[in-house]
Amino acid sequence: MNPLSVGVIMLSLLQDDTTAEEIKGIAYKASKSILIALVIIFFIGQYIFKFLGVSPDGLRVFGGLILLIMGINMVQGHGKKVNHSTKEQEAAGQREDISIVPLAIPVAVGPGLITTVLNMSVVAADWQHYLSGSVAIIICCVSSYFILGRMPYIKMRLGVNGLRVFNRIMGLVVGSLAAQMILAGVSKFL
Repeated sequence: MNPLSVGVIMLSLLQDDTTAEEIKGIAYKASKSILIALVIIFFIGQYIFKFLGVSPDGLRVFGGLILLIMGINMVQGHGKKVNHSTKEQEAAGQREDISIVPLAIPVAVGPGLITTVLNMSVVAADWQHYLSGSVAIIICCVSSYFILGRMPYIKMRLGVNGLRVFNRIMGLVVGSLAAQMILAGVSKFL
């Protein structure tokens, strides 16, 4: 989850005269939507894959590849590849509420995050894993709310170059997580 990149996209979709209170409202609604989506994916995602006959190791390898591509793009400074079309972005600019679509889904909860949460779901074996995964999701969503709500201030303080440096550092983390997922999937398969 990279709320700074989501925040930059959020600011690009908003009008220049958007107040701080309106931004906090959008951040709250988007974070709540992200929380609901991630909890649903975490608790029932693995059952959907079992129903479809997809093995957890196949999910790890493919999900790792998706994350690896995202990590490489982030490290190279290509920025976030948005999961919505130009027409959807134009429609979002005309709508009053951008918090759920496209901000929460598909920008924040895109293929990379869905894959990561599904991988957490697959390795969860008992109630402690589900509890720790749920707590992690809640902490990430609360952090996302605070970051999105203060995005104008963060952008002003960090500047464009600061956001780019942070995005590249996050790319290293995402790439490392991807490599670990791929290795785990391949080693279990072999």
